[in-house]
Amino acid sequence: MFHYILKFFLIIIIISPFYLLFRRPWKRDLKRERILAIFILFMLGLLVLALEGNYKHPLLMLQSAVNRLSTGMSINLIPFHSISGFFRHFRFSTFMINIVGNIVMFIPWGFGLPLLWKKRQSVFSAVLFSALLPLFIETAQLFIQRSVDVDDLILNFAGGLSGYILYSFYRKHHNTDQLAR
Repeated sequence: MFHYILKFFLIIIIISPFYLLFRRPWKRDLKRERILAIFILFMLGLLVLALEGNYKHPLLMLQSAVNRLSTGMSINLIPFHSISGFFRHFRFSTFMINIVGNIVMFIPWGFGLPLLWKKRQSVFSAVLFSALLPLFIETAQLFIQRSVDVDDLILNFAGGLSGYILYSFYRKHHNTDQLAR
């Protein structure tokens, strides 16, 4: 697990100068820009980790995806199959990466969207975006020869909704209107 955390922070360190050059946060509302920077850098780091895979010519990637779909190779479409396996054959490090990690890594998504954008503060928006990002990632992983698992989608969705619930509690006790645009 330490390996993933270290890799994640290295990705953020590498991406940070590009973000600063592109966004120029010193020219804007400093409080919102700090939170926005943390959110964007975190999400970019997450996407880089999630989309790390075997990239080839797009036609070869498409052919590989079609082949995988027809054979079912490294694809789990049975809900809770992998999750129950992690509980049956419990190993702490595997459990932390595959269960806890898949939830925790998406909490900032569910928390940050409504915090930073007023249009994303509804429950409908939280449900929609908590489903869309994991669906995009799992679909993309089909093309880059990563395992595709409906349980990852379920856990990521749970993380996004957990983030939205945390945001809802946070909003009751803090004025978030000044951050959202």
